[in-house]
Amino acid sequence: MINANITVYELSKQHPSAFSLFVSKGFENFKEPKMLETAGKFLKLETAIKQKNYDVQTFIKSLEEIDSNRDAQVDITLRESAKDGDITVKGLLPCPVRLPLLESIDAFASKVTEDTGLTIAHELIAASGGQSWLEENVVGIRAENVPDIFVSAGFDVFFDDASLGGLVKEGMFEDMTGACHSYMSQLKDPKGNYGMVGVVPAVFMVNLDALEGREVPKSWADILKPEFRRSVSLPVGDFDLFNALLVHIHRMFGDDGVVNLADSMIQSMHPAQMVKNAGKKNVEKPAVTIMPYFFTKMLFGNKTVEIVFPEEGCIISPIFMLTRRDRKDVIKPAADFLYGKEVGEILSHRGLFPALNSEVDNRLPENMKFNWVGWDYIYSTDMGVLLKRLDALFNDSLNSMEQGA
Repeated sequence: MINANITVYELSKQHPSAFSLFVSKGFENFKEPKMLETAGKFLKLETAIKQKNYDVQTFIKSLEEIDSNRDAQVDITLRESAKDGDITVKGLLPCPVRLPLLESIDAFASKVTEDTGLTIAHELIAASGGQSWLEENVVGIRAENVPDIFVSAGFDVFFDDASLGGLVKEGMFEDMTGACHSYMSQLKDPKGNYGMVGVVPAVFMVNLDALEGREVPKSWADILKPEFRRSVSLPVGDFDLFNALLVHIHRMFGDDGVVNLADSMIQSMHPAQMVKNAGKKNVEKPAVTIMPYFFTKMLFGNKTVEIVFPEEGCIISPIFMLTRRDRKDVIKPAADFLYGKEVGEILSHRGLFPALNSEVDNRLPENMKFNWVGWDYIYSTDMGVLLKRLDALFNDSLNSMEQGA
């Protein structure tokens, strides 16, 4: 059991898997050893949870779900250390579903070996630590080092010519996914290069107590209005989703939209300041928090917030599966499994990451739809260059705002 009164530091030492999930929920600053050794030693878990307006019991229950079954987790970690096999699978998995996905993949790999003698080696790490892993293992990757199957969320490495994007243009990959839901058909790559297994949708968590007379924002256009200046918390620590926000906001509203997005960002919600303000009253809080749909499962019973699905649709960060064309005959069963119903239901039901597989009931609310930048846009744009420019534009705007404050 995880006690609400333990410190963040104690959580990291006693429950490392739960701590990884905790970090992914907006506490990325605690990945820094110095912050963990200082603020982490006095900040209570309950206090940290309340700072994000999460329901404490529901939040802790989610942490305990990840922390459970330690024996299986240790076993998976040991098996995962094998990097060589007849079939190689690498990438990043969303933290909330990483353990059950690893268990499922591990069982499938054992069955394949039993039936065929082929071995499957996988290196699937937590997305919370993914940026440095991608920089070390994917950026500038040579063709001979590309795994048979690569799974991860995001935009940058998949479309950047210096990473996997260049290999896509050379025809290395082939979409091996199957039938998808009709309401997600726009996510299928018409050129057949990229496979997609699921999505991470972004929603609004509106703090009703912080609106101060403003109307509840119903659209992406609303949060870019002057009345929401310095009122929105953005997932800057979740680089996959944040990059998706930049790309989609730019697609809808141009450079002005990215500048206005920076202008909307509330300064008191920077990670270090969240810790500094822990436990204080009358601290400026965001009127709107943009977050993955997954976190809504932790807000049941909280009457001070409202979840909004934007009218233009929830911006999504795609969970891609790249599969090597030249290895199709060998890896097709593994690709079928990763796109299959079992994996899809883990993503959708346990992580609220809707799956494309048409056999998976995503249980989506009727008023929820997706906002996808579109394949025509992707194939007509140098996404690697665009992301670097948008990131610079956002940060320059943010710095200018801070200097003028």
